[in-house]
Amino acid sequence: MRIKKNGLLTLGIMATLFLFPTVIVAGSAAAGTCKNSEYGFWKSIGKIAAIKAMKNTEAKRRAGEFIALTNAGYAEVDGRTTQAALDGLSKILAVSRGDFSLVEIHSNPVAPLWFAVYARSTGICAYLEVAEAAVAGATRLSKTSVSSLFSTQTQRVITADTLFENPYEAIADFDAKIFNGNEFRIVTITNAVLAGAPPYVIRSTELHDHFCPGVTSGVFLARYLNNKFPIDRGGSYFVQSVRPWCKEDALLAILNTTPGKKGYHLYYPTDEDQARWVDEAKDAANIIYRKNPGDDTWDGIVVAVGLGQTDCPAYNNSLLDKLCSDLYHLKNLDVPEDYITVIKSFTLPVAVTPKDYARPGVDPMVALGLVRTDSGN
Repeated sequence: MRIKKNGLLTLGIMATLFLFPTVIVAGSAAAGTCKNSEYGFWKSIGKIAAIKAMKNTEAKRRAGEFIALTNAGYAEVDGRTTQAALDGLSKILAVSRGDFSLVEIHSNPVAPLWFAVYARSTGICAYLEVAEAAVAGATRLSKTSVSSLFSTQTQRVITADTLFENPYEAIADFDAKIFNGNEFRIVTITNAVLAGAPPYVIRSTELHDHFCPGVTSGVFLARYLNNKFPIDRGGSYFVQSVRPWCKEDALLAILNTTPGKKGYHLYYPTDEDQARWVDEAKDAANIIYRKNPGDDTWDGIVVAVGLGQTDCPAYNNSLLDKLCSDLYHLKNLDVPEDYITVIKSFTLPVAVTPKDYARPGVDPMVALGLVRTDSGN
């Protein structure tokens, strides 16, 4: 099923006046005297986006109908926060954080402000991107700026089954960047929500700004630690990545171990470094240190993470291939041990901490005895 790209869908001025009386210019002086003009302005942007998206998805407002994704709150306009747009979406679409029908996608503050609204009953996702020229420097919207508020409006059916059944059509849409380059994040995260992905998965995808097998590998590792290498109350993890990839963002989101709290370290080995790793450690990905609150000692594990095979066909398209892998592995979150291999278990010497293995010039794999000596033994 394909929904053709439409031009800007005009909302009647009378409807706009009725629904959003606070957004119409009443004079520059009035705008300056309104204490909450910034909040009201951006909330109205969210409302207008929600109503236009609801029309473009051909769906009606009802409980559980919509999933809204946006970078509102992260994207800024003239250094101004767009956070209040989230409340506008919630007001009109009845979406919420509690059931992850409102998904906040991390982005650079200079990225364009965008909204994507998916309707469960039709399978259509409506994409709207705000034209910065229409909102720059404004605290109220005029009739003219309301009519030109969005620089892009497109809609497509993005349900996974439909995409997999029509891969060539889907690939053509992705190549055409129908969502202005946001196709991967919108399609993968929306389908993760539809598949019932648990909150810790969605939070990981929000931080990473898309859902990919790399994030999945981090989710499996976090799940493994919770099940097989848990911390006691008062304990803590220190995570050291010896081969960083997307998994790190999942670990940050789930474990709350961050560099700012001195709980995360990235080590970037060269190809030559990795060539010297002993055979059993050739796939090492992370070193996880666990602090024991009773005596302040540390033990740890060196782990490899591998997703293995799926039952996905080869679509020869990065988005479709990764989406299929994501959805396949969501079914296996209860068996993270199938994806994690413990290469080595160890206990650090007394008075030694993980930070000692994260100092400049220190190779943690050497420190843990996982590198061949010069003699090759």
